[in-house]
Amino acid sequence: MARTVSAEEYEELGRTYYKRKQYEKAIEAFSSGIDAAVLPAVALFDYRAACQEKLENYNAAVKDGREAIRADKKDVRGYLRTGSALQKLDKLGTAVQIYKLGMKNVPISVKHFDLLQKTHNQLTRKLSPPKAIDPFAILPVELVEMIISYIPFKNVVNCLRVSKGWKNYLVKRPNLWLNLDLSEATKLVSRGFIRRAVQYSENHVNRLVIHRFQHTDMLRNIATTCKELRELEIHSLPMMLAESLVEVAQYAQNLKKLVIRTEISSDTVSRILQYRPTLEYVEFDQVSGHLLQSDWKGPFPHLHTAILNKVAVPGFEQNISVESLLEKAPVLQSIVLSRWSSSIMDFPRRNFTFAKTVLTSLELKRVRVPLFPLLPPTLKRLVILPSIQLSLPRSGHAGVHGQTITDAISWAHALQSRVSQLEHLVLRDVKNLSLEFLEALLDLWQDPETEEINRFAESDATPLKHLWLGGLLHESVPEALFGQTGLMSGPRILTPALQSLSINGMPCTDDDIEMLLSQPVRLKTLDISSTNVSGASLKMLADQMEGLQYLKADNCRRISSRDAVIYAEKRGISVSSAMNDPLNGRGGKKVRYG
Repeated sequence: MARTVSAEEYEELGRTYYKRKQYEKAIEAFSSGIDAAVLPAVALFDYRAACQEKLENYNAAVKDGREAIRADKKDVRGYLRTGSALQKLDKLGTAVQIYKLGMKNVPISVKHFDLLQKTHNQLTRKLSPPKAIDPFAILPVELVEMIISYIPFKNVVNCLRVSKGWKNYLVKRPNLWLNLDLSEATKLVSRGFIRRAVQYSENHVNRLVIHRFQHTDMLRNIATTCKELRELEIHSLPMMLAESLVEVAQYAQNLKKLVIRTEISSDTVSRILQYRPTLEYVEFDQVSGHLLQSDWKGPFPHLHTAILNKVAVPGFEQNISVESLLEKAPVLQSIVLSRWSSSIMDFPRRNFTFAKTVLTSLELKRVRVPLFPLLPPTLKRLVILPSIQLSLPRSGHAGVHGQTITDAISWAHALQSRVSQLEHLVLRDVKNLSLEFLEALLDLWQDPETEEINRFAESDATPLKHLWLGGLLHESVPEALFGQTGLMSGPRILTPALQSLSINGMPCTDDDIEMLLSQPVRLKTLDISSTNVSGASLKMLADQMEGLQYLKADNCRRISSRDAVIYAEKRGISVSSAMNDPLNGRGGKKVRYG
């Protein structure tokens, strides 16, 4: 009986034909081996697929590769052979899926697994769209300049280091160098960089922010050569002398805005304003010394905003003559004074007034304000945060028996201030806050000649948009803040126009919040810190105050857990509920309950 040839012998014969490049005879031998085997080995399908590839029969090679996978899904050869044939058929996406299936089924420890992974990654990168496209090469110049104008100047400088191509592109675009902002500098800025940056702008710098730069001579040169310089901000400049500041302001002929955050003397302030009459906006964060009537040389025909903050020196008061400044700045619309004392304001018999100005914004922060000021009809924003508690006048009008002269003048000022356009009101650290005073300020107006008291017509008075009240209530104020006779029952207060409200420290309870919700308000921001509300108020506000975005409830002792906070946050409201440890005092350790 003739001996039967085994599958292994057919495999050996086929490999011999393959080495001799007799691929058709090799295919015949591998096919005979497959037929002879009960369970054909992966090697037989792999070798036959290799022969089919040599003969460019790629479809047949794919078929044999898949058979190899079915024979043993943990053998890497079937996946490699199938993927190779699919790539030659230009079916790259299918090949990637075969390689991915192989990495899922084949153990990492198997030989050639790294080859399978490498092939998969290479093909995946090949199929991925190119990401490293130079935007400067494909986008219009106008669009590139528009995009870069929105990124910080520090990032523009970093772009110079990306490549020579980017640097050559950027330095030839003067519009990108008009705003030199060094506010984010982390180390000293060199003269060379500033010189090159000004050259890139072709001497058209219109805004310059100085920080960590000590070369004042270059600032004078920039002020002289850059005729379009309109804004100058000095955040830190240790070596800057007063004379240098004055010279920079003097040489910048078109300077409109000047901000100096370093310490500066009152004499330097007055000289800068004197020598640079084109200024429209000034902000001096740390002024040392007095600013008296003789210091304001004037006139300041274009000045519309002045922010003057005194250097904080405990126990040493510095006076400022506001009246003289107002007289010499006829178009001044906004003034902010911080930490000053005023000898003029200290004399209650003198009728110190803002009434004849065109101010739209007045902020007195930590300023001695013994009298409530007489306000102009143009005022839209009033912020008073006195350095000592301001005692508002008691109910009544000027001349009422029992009032002091200070009370009488303050009450008259509130009643004679025809602020029908007022939209933003902040009164903090005040005493005797009452409904009558708010009514006198917001709803009534007294003619100073006839002493006739008038009420604003509803169509003439602008509803408040922002209200912040804080201090001690007059004994006549009812317990309910938001009732019909409450502190905020005036027609201009609780209206749909009101966007933010702060009653920080007021005697407010859950009943008051319920009354507030019955009013036609649509608040976006509400501060009920240091009040007697509980978690029930937070839940009511979350459910019923449509449009509420931010709720501040710090130091509310009756909020005993975070359940109500979480409830409000789930409804899209940002909630602050920090607690200050009373043993540590104000600003002490913050703890949370729950």
